[in-house]
Amino acid sequence: MDTSGRGDWKRREGLGSALLQIGVVAVVLAAAVAWFVHRGQVRQEVDAHLRTARAAALKGNPGDLKMAQEQLETLFTLSPDSRDARALSADIQAELWLDHHVPGADQKAREQLERAEAMGSRSGERYGARALLLVGEGKTAEAQKLLEELTAQGANSPKLTLAQARLLQRQGRLSEARIAFARAAEGAWRDPRFSAAYGEALLDEGLFPQAVDAFSRATTANPDHQLSRVTSALAQLYSGKNPDSVKATLEELRSSTRQLTPALQARLAVAQAELSLTKGAPDEALSLTDAALKAWPEEHYALFTRARALAAKRAPEARQAFEAAVAKRPTAPLLALDGARLLQAQGDGAGALALLDTYEKTFREVKVQAADGKSVPALDRDDRYWLARGGVMELAGRQDDALAAYDKALAARGVGLAKAQYAKGALLLARKDFEGARTLLSQVAPDTGAGNMPEAYEALGELLFAQGDFAAGCQQHYFALMRARAQGTPADLIATRANDIKKRLETSGQPAMAKAWLTEAGPLFQQQ
Repeated sequence: MDTSGRGDWKRREGLGSALLQIGVVAVVLAAAVAWFVHRGQVRQEVDAHLRTARAAALKGNPGDLKMAQEQLETLFTLSPDSRDARALSADIQAELWLDHHVPGADQKAREQLERAEAMGSRSGERYGARALLLVGEGKTAEAQKLLEELTAQGANSPKLTLAQARLLQRQGRLSEARIAFARAAEGAWRDPRFSAAYGEALLDEGLFPQAVDAFSRATTANPDHQLSRVTSALAQLYSGKNPDSVKATLEELRSSTRQLTPALQARLAVAQAELSLTKGAPDEALSLTDAALKAWPEEHYALFTRARALAAKRAPEARQAFEAAVAKRPTAPLLALDGARLLQAQGDGAGALALLDTYEKTFREVKVQAADGKSVPALDRDDRYWLARGGVMELAGRQDDALAAYDKALAARGVGLAKAQYAKGALLLARKDFEGARTLLSQVAPDTGAGNMPEAYEALGELLFAQGDFAAGCQQHYFALMRARAQGTPADLIATRANDIKKRLETSGQPAMAKAWLTEAGPLFQQQ
């Protein structure tokens, strides 16, 4: 067989194959490099969009949350299977629904959450959003079970704590809810959402200074946080603070209403209505609350302020209005307790008692944990309720029932202990039980003048006058006026009270002491 030239053929074929293989490898490597470079670029873009979305969401305003969602939508076009981004989107939509009441946001939150769960996301947003949605939907048993399971697994985050706080609040376990809200706000101090939620919970309880402090922490995190700014103004107005301190804030927010959601517009209108009440314009306040309810019908503060405006007009519809506010948020003590006080002042004792009965029914089955670890009825620890009930009973002439209520307030030994001591002491004084009254009043009105309750010193002064001890009585009345002046009572009111005491001394046959009294008390009301 002729094999001439075969070796050359092999060499030529081997060289061509090698070159071909090198070319193929080069193409494959180039494609691989291009793919890896593209993948890296996509990953960088995804990470950049995720960081931008988180930063925008942290600001907490509806516009910021919308911007964050837009960043995530762009991210999803690059990486549809980004599970943590889906979880973040669910959390953003949950916030838009729960805090800003944006229609349809709850459905979007569920859709994004289901995708995040299907992809196996383990982020805090996934679990926090699920728990918050369950609470918001009123599925308290499911929310409780989920939170217990996550706690057993060692899960712990501000979002889960916030969900726990909202659940406790819905269950009427308010003291435990306050603690949880505070923990969530402390754990996420850079996010105004958490301090704002804490502030609203405190406002619902009528704890105005604490609420304003919580909103202040929210605006420290974001000075432009709209919900905190407007609700802080509302809390200050409810507390009776000088309205001039919030006018500028409300004017600024009113000038940018197009940037506000309907719910924020409603909250702003409520604050403006309260401002109208401070000016003695209840009709204007009613018009503003109607506008608030038109913007957001679920705004319980609008219902409450509307009832306050009707009470200011002494309108018979006030009782029904307060009942509507309480029905909208039954676990908010402010609505029932302050409503009862205003109805009683209006002369509607039956309406006041009806509100308190509703309050008692709401919290009757609620249990709280005592210091020794035992569960006790929440009402047994609710000194504010018993003080309110005692006041209503006292004004209705039911003194025995009032004393029983005051005794329960004393037994609670809460933050209102001094008020309970004064209330019972003043009632005993009215019943001429001087010994019992003095025992209680002396605890909040010590002879050193170091007490902070002008009314307690005034009551003690009256007690001493009734016993004929005018010198000691004048001393207690002086302490009363001194404390009242220090707490901002106008000088003309101090002068009126001082002159009343002077006349009392004169009619009691104490002209010399009356003259000395006015000399001593004069500096308290003289204009500086």
